[in-house]
Amino acid sequence: MDSTNTRRCPRYRMHTPVSVVVPGSADMVVPGLVSKLSRAGMEVYAGVNLQPGEVMEVEFRTEGKTVRVAGVVRNREGFCFGLEFCALRIELGEAPVRG
Repeated sequence: MDSTNTRRCPRYRMHTPVSVVVPGSADMVVPGLVSKLSRAGMEVYAGVNLQPGEVMEVEFRTEGKTVRVAGVVRNREGFCFGLEFCALRIELGEAPVRG
């Protein structure tokens, strides 16, 4: 069996809490956890009911800024989603507190 990695970008393991903005309801935010990250996408766990092909927005805070990335769900196993990034938005100023 060939174990050659065919991914475009290397993935890095991490455990970072995030907020998932539920599509169609900008006010509904669900807590989530990123477990792997690359330049092209991420693996995120969240209690949302999305299917491959749908868009998910993930928001996290870094250095006092809020970063929101949008990604297309490429695969799903339970509440573990594989996202491919499609947009990035950085909000300047103080990061909002999400609960």
